[in-house]
Amino acid sequence: MDQLFEKVWSVGCVLACIFFFATTLSAQTPQSSLARQQLASGIQFYEQQRYKQALNDFQIIISSMADTEYADDALLHIGRYYLEIEEDFETAKVKFETVLRSYPTANAAPGAYYYLGEVILRSDRGGSGVDDALANFQRVFLYEQNPWIPAALHSIGVALERQGKFQAAVDSYSQVVVEHPGSEWTARAHLAMGRSSVRLGDPMEAMKELQQLRNSYPDSVEAEEALDWLTLLYRFYGGPSLGQPVRYRHDATFSGKVRDNFKNVRSIRISSNGIHVLERGRKRVLTFDREGKLAETIRAADPYDMFVDSGGGLIITNSKGLMIRGKSAVFALPDREKGPQQLQKIRVAVRDQLGEVYLYDEKARKILRFDSSGELRGPFPDHTPREVLRMEVDRNGNILVLEKKGRNVVVFSPVGRVIARLQKTGNSWNFKTPIDIALDPAGYLYLLDEDKAQVAVFDNSYSFVTLLKTQSLGGGMLRKPITLDVDASGGLYVYDDKEKAIVRLH
Repeated sequence: MDQLFEKVWSVGCVLACIFFFATTLSAQTPQSSLARQQLASGIQFYEQQRYKQALNDFQIIISSMADTEYADDALLHIGRYYLEIEEDFETAKVKFETVLRSYPTANAAPGAYYYLGEVILRSDRGGSGVDDALANFQRVFLYEQNPWIPAALHSIGVALERQGKFQAAVDSYSQVVVEHPGSEWTARAHLAMGRSSVRLGDPMEAMKELQQLRNSYPDSVEAEEALDWLTLLYRFYGGPSLGQPVRYRHDATFSGKVRDNFKNVRSIRISSNGIHVLERGRKRVLTFDREGKLAETIRAADPYDMFVDSGGGLIITNSKGLMIRGKSAVFALPDREKGPQQLQKIRVAVRDQLGEVYLYDEKARKILRFDSSGELRGPFPDHTPREVLRMEVDRNGNILVLEKKGRNVVVFSPVGRVIARLQKTGNSWNFKTPIDIALDPAGYLYLLDEDKAQVAVFDNSYSFVTLLKTQSLGGGMLRKPITLDVDASGGLYVYDDKEKAIVRLH
């Protein structure tokens, strides 16, 4: 009887355990399924740019379903939001580090290493953090056959470009093309190989690579950008010999005028929204579409200059502050006795990829550098008094300064080191009155001479490429050019004060 009882009890215990685990599993499965659906919903909202709803879905998983296999993915997406949308690098870094600390073997771990490398690379100033970024990209390969490998290879190439190792960058991009031909990064890698080839001093190879991209991925966004690069490069390298002066044709279909005529135009700048003209005489900024028709007029208080930042945002300079993407910002110098003293004679300003502002104040006679929150970081590059006519920022964060006195262009690294100095008279060009500078997407610098109506072009290493004389610029169409900008395909938009019109040359 006792033995029979023990057998029945033993079988009952087994059945009870089976029942317990079965009920536990059934209890977990709906939660896991719900977390999966919530994650899919959040990703869909994110792709639709409905970020508030996306973050709400991701946060629900973190708060209520943290034990599911989707919690690491939700946290990764939250970090991605702070990196890509808010550009809040510190918060993004915390999120990615939390993924690695809490879920070191989960699916999201290699993605966290990839994005952590991106945080370092995007927030780096002066190249000091590139090695740390590269180390994180390399850690992605610790996880076999994970989907972040082609992304990491692409970013390794970008980091190597930042260090000036362009051949090594090409090799990394080539790995993406050869080893991951079906990934979303393949077209980008082709484009980047073309870009690096330009910087290696081999524009012909760049053009070959860009055309291959267009042939292989004709419907991609990258193919459109490749066509712009090809058009731009062909102007300088498509002729029988390198550096042969090109001829820009005048686009007579582009109107570029206003009924009451322009008055005291200071600058012309191009963004995705159109061609912007700052008119000091009537205190306004006029925006024209690609056909030269007036599309918008913005009134501005004492406008003095304009700049388009890396994100395409328009920045309008006035004497006492800036209008940054429609929002006003003031800047002040600290004074121990009187308190902060607002600047009163701002003339030129630019903004780098990290949101830091470099502005020239005529009273202080210095370029002053402010961080993204408006706090003074100090004079740039040093305390030396100087006069500034124009400024630009290249893709590496270098600051280009057209000096008012002497009319020379000086290129400073983000930490203030002189990279290049272009005199107004060189071996192949002789300028009388340099008046404006512009950069194209390939990093080529265009220097405009007002009195001689000519343009000198320098490559991305600031070596001389060619001189565009009056006959090369629309057959002598320019008579008194005072400001210019360059579009994505290298087309020139010049305001001519004699013609009182915007002249488009392509």
